Amino acid sequence: MRRAISLVLIVIGTLLIYWGYGLQQQLDTALIRQVTGEMPEQVWQYYVTGVIALLVGGWGVWKSN
Repeated sequence: MRRAISLVLIVIGTLLIYWGYGLQQQLDTALIRQVTGEMPEQVWQYYVTGVIALLVGGWGVWKSN
């Protein structure tokens, strides 16, 4: 059961990072970045949450062996 949850977390983390990258490449995000010089907060939320999910999922798979 723990391994299945960990694998789901890895998939979710990968998807969040992918969606964050897609959001970063959108035209309106590029315009915001050029005007303010900063990345929108929503992109950072996708990246950080995705990395945390990947780390927790990887830790769970590693510990279940």
